[in-house]
Amino acid sequence: MTHADIPEDLLAEALKDHWSLVCAGQEPLGGEVDQNVKVIDEGGKAHFVRVTQAEPGSADIAWQNSLLRHLAATVPALPVPQLVPTVAGGLQADLVHAGRPFTVRVMTWMPGRTMAEIDDHPPSLLRELGMTAGRLILGLSGMGEPARLSSHDWDMRRAGEIVDGSLSFVEDSADVAVVRRIMSWFDDVEPALENLPHCVVHQDLNDANVLADVAEDGEPYISGVVDVGDSMFSVRATEVAIAAGYAMVRKEDPLSAAAQVVAGFQEVVPLTAEELAVVYPLAAARLCMNAVTWNRRVAESGTEYGKTRSRHSWATIRRLAEIPPALAEATFRAACSLPSRVSGGAGRVGEAIASRFPGAVRVDARPAGDLYDEVDWHDHDALRAAVTDRVGGRVGVLGHLEASLMWSEQRAPASREPATVRLGSTVLLPDGAEVCAPTHAIVMCAADGGGPLVLGHNVDGDEVFSCWWNLSGPLRTGDTVKDGDVIGVVRAGDVEPGLGTGVQVQLLSSAEIAAWPPPRRVPPSQRAAWRQLSADPMPDARTPGERPGLTVDEVLAIRSRHIARSQRNYYARPMSLVRGRDVWFYDEDGLAYLDSLNNVTHVGHAEPRVTAAAARQMRKLNTNSRFVYPQIATYAERLVATLPDPLEVVFLVCSGSEANDLALRIARQVTGRLHVVNIDGAYHGNTGVVTGISPNRYKGPGGQGAPPTTHEVRIPDRYRGPYGYDDPDAGAEYVREAAGVIERIDADGRRPAAFIAESLMGTAGNIVLPDGYLPGVFAAARKAGALCISDEVQVGVGRLGPWWGFELQGVVPDIVTMGKPLGNGHPLAAVVTTRAIADAFDTGMKYFNTFGGNPVSCAIGEAVLDIVERDGLRDNAVDVGGYLAASLRELRERQPLIGDVRAQGLYLGVELVRDRATKEPAAREAFAVTELAKERGVVVFPNGVHDNVLKIKPPMTFRREHADLYVEALDEVLSLPELSARHQ
Repeated sequence: MTHADIPEDLLAEALKDHWSLVCAGQEPLGGEVDQNVKVIDEGGKAHFVRVTQAEPGSADIAWQNSLLRHLAATVPALPVPQLVPTVAGGLQADLVHAGRPFTVRVMTWMPGRTMAEIDDHPPSLLRELGMTAGRLILGLSGMGEPARLSSHDWDMRRAGEIVDGSLSFVEDSADVAVVRRIMSWFDDVEPALENLPHCVVHQDLNDANVLADVAEDGEPYISGVVDVGDSMFSVRATEVAIAAGYAMVRKEDPLSAAAQVVAGFQEVVPLTAEELAVVYPLAAARLCMNAVTWNRRVAESGTEYGKTRSRHSWATIRRLAEIPPALAEATFRAACSLPSRVSGGAGRVGEAIASRFPGAVRVDARPAGDLYDEVDWHDHDALRAAVTDRVGGRVGVLGHLEASLMWSEQRAPASREPATVRLGSTVLLPDGAEVCAPTHAIVMCAADGGGPLVLGHNVDGDEVFSCWWNLSGPLRTGDTVKDGDVIGVVRAGDVEPGLGTGVQVQLLSSAEIAAWPPPRRVPPSQRAAWRQLSADPMPDARTPGERPGLTVDEVLAIRSRHIARSQRNYYARPMSLVRGRDVWFYDEDGLAYLDSLNNVTHVGHAEPRVTAAAARQMRKLNTNSRFVYPQIATYAERLVATLPDPLEVVFLVCSGSEANDLALRIARQVTGRLHVVNIDGAYHGNTGVVTGISPNRYKGPGGQGAPPTTHEVRIPDRYRGPYGYDDPDAGAEYVREAAGVIERIDADGRRPAAFIAESLMGTAGNIVLPDGYLPGVFAAARKAGALCISDEVQVGVGRLGPWWGFELQGVVPDIVTMGKPLGNGHPLAAVVTTRAIADAFDTGMKYFNTFGGNPVSCAIGEAVLDIVERDGLRDNAVDVGGYLAASLRELRERQPLIGDVRAQGLYLGVELVRDRATKEPAAREAFAVTELAKERGVVVFPNGVHDNVLKIKPPMTFRREHADLYVEALDEVLSLPELSARHQ
């Protein structure tokens, strides 16, 4: 067949004559051989029309028709087009143009775009692609072997022949070498293909034949599989191999993409071990077929279609040539949750290796290990001394497939994922120490050029390979060593950063991987694959009674069993955090995350001066606040010194919720009233009382509305409210409305006890109050006899610049509540008021808080105040916050999803909208940003009335370089196709 188009008018006439389809529009679609057209009828309905140059009664056309009808009958839910019968009940129409015969078929239109047109394929979509391939196989397998066993240029069984016939058209000798390497893998598996399961296969699930669309929830899904023209009876595994092959195109991490496809297929059609072993060689060979075939066709005819189909293949082929098939197979087995195939012989070699280092003691260098509790892991001298002390003269061992904090880097996706996991064990030995062979072995590769010494062991017929890094010695490839022979001496220099000299040993079940050679450390996402290929070379190096750390999946399972579901966690797929330092979180794999939202750890995670203060005090005294001890006095004095007169009486409590609860109790008791005025959208805590003054809760899911004693005023939002940034009187207008509410309830007998407001509204969407707002509303509240409460739980202790946010508005409240930042993560909070109000509250009923103001809490609180003052963190908040705000506003100019940026000090909000004109909230996109930013090592989360505002309230030690990292990550995420494509 050759490609030949028939004119639009002739096609329209045929459609009308044979299908009564009146053509209102035609859109040519791509195609290798057939003429494919999108036809719109007079009712606006779309149809897929395929024109094929073929003789009437063509066996190929009949085969394709029977296949489509079979799928429609057996798997109706499968997204494949259905043939639309002609008026006469046939499946096609035959016509002649320019003396040549053509066949016309009409099929149902499939929604979506080809995967080749979609720039990003999330793992869920790739997994569904694999499942779709599996369902296609289930449908086609019922057809039986057709009588006509034709072949064609895309027959995978002919891959070697097809590539050899076109390779001469590849001009780059390096690319020729790459293709030959990959095709050698195909040559290795070709003899096994005949004995693998066979059935009818589509055999062309390339990225131009698979369509994807977006569901209402924003998730992409497979919406169509088209073009059954290459279907034939062949090897079943070719179906998943071809789908996986094209899924690897344009991917930073092609192997992970293919693994998702294979895992999806495995869910539907379990593959045999023999099939799984050929998937990667077949997939890589298919891409070679694609590349060289189109090179030839372009050279012969200059076809633009050929240039389009091959433009991304070569880059992928070059990447695949660097991935050994054994690693690919292991990756696929791991993705399918299949058991490891490491032999028992490997375990016996591991025991033999361990016997060469008697008395070895494990050094826990994992991110959660207490090795780093008192030592900065960047200080190699201190770290080495700590390890020496722990080992105590014995041999120290660092474990196989364990992450190390010394390799920690910011998390990144795909091929940029940091390699933080040790492959093999590291044995700490002095420079020049001799290392002996664990068993009789043959030297497979000498330790030349910095590579490993590779030994081949044969244990009861099991071939096992040990790789020894950081050894020097006289052994050469082909040498034989006996059990106990010296195989080398330890080289000078750290075997791992900060840990001193030693040797790293790996135990592998694959000669191909051992000769590769294997990497010394791997990304965490590859750990499961390497378990398929490697064994622990030091299995006995364990501390007695040691408990392995919980994985994130184990933590989630325990949470599900024992923690209430209402206590929700961040992220659909969370990380398990085991350590924090300064502005960084670290997970179980040593991946680092920039913390942009933790106003709890106010002066930085695990701040040494805070932990030292806590430890010092815990060694001396901790008790309840009814005893007399100096710490409560000195802390109260320090805290009051940050506040304006007449705020001087302190109640120490444990949480911000408790502080706001107590503040309301004081206000109600002192005024003798019950009613409270709040701001719509606010959040003041989670006790029963303060939930009732938190619109964010009582208006949210499961809420029951405002209690009769709660009265809201409009949120003073200058982005969404009626008085915007362009209104110079916005503050006064919002005051006027709020004062009206207060006057109305006061006049009708619902006299207010208090007006409560955050000095910057956090959970409501990081709303910066307009100038003059608090002075005006405070005046109205006091006129009605109410007390004014400033909630500083989220924004206090210098975050906005001054010690307290209300200072920016030039007011002095009657009561101030404080929480999160006071204790840097320790449960410490406070209520501060005037002497007159405190005395009026003292009516004889005792107020007592067991833990509030205990000596340890007070010592921590005093350390936090010292650090904020001495380290200039209030000035830092103004400087870095201003710099970050300017950077985000610049980003807004090129990212249409960003509707507004608002900021005060180190409290910022980035509001995302789907349309800047309508300001439609982009809540779904905001949560997508959260997940995507996590994959890039930045902790982000939305809040706000519409859940569409990215809240930014990092530790106060956040610096300009951290602001740059945040903006770079946000820019990258917002530029991803799944977000940017909808907002062009």
